[in-house]
Amino acid sequence: MKINEFINKANHNDEIVVNRCDSLIRVYDNENDLLFRIPLDATNFLGIDWFASANDFIGKETSKYLSELIEEFLKTPIEDRAIEKRYRLVAKRKIDQMPKYVKKIITGFDEFIIDFTNLKSEAMQYNDSDLKVLVEREPLLAPAIDAMKEPMEDD
Repeated sequence: MKINEFINKANHNDEIVVNRCDSLIRVYDNENDLLFRIPLDATNFLGIDWFASANDFIGKETSKYLSELIEEFLKTPIEDRAIEKRYRLVAKRKIDQMPKYVKKIITGFDEFIIDFTNLKSEAMQYNDSDLKVLVEREPLLAPAIDAMKEPMEDD
């Protein structure tokens, strides 16, 4: 299973939010509590960083669904997970020393929120398919997103 496929399938569930940041997949409950992180190169459940018992925060069906997705992801050879080109979104300012990086974008039925950070390490990472979904939800942002894309170097 490819990384973006795992994230997209997991995000179809209303009880969790899954994203990629640096070399990790992060799984949150819908209250934005970090449940666990999966390193992109993890090969078994012991490689997962657990922060809470997911069963305390998500329902049994979601837990089962997520466990099956994780198992399929972990069985996929690392080289087949297709790590895509990644980007940060950065608001470049007149003062080059003070860029603002996008930490989080929340879009919903009646809301649109962008959280910024001064720290490059806290910036959310996106791939082309992530940005395509964002542009489909918010088409007027397309020119801004194109202008804000900053390719990430492989760490």
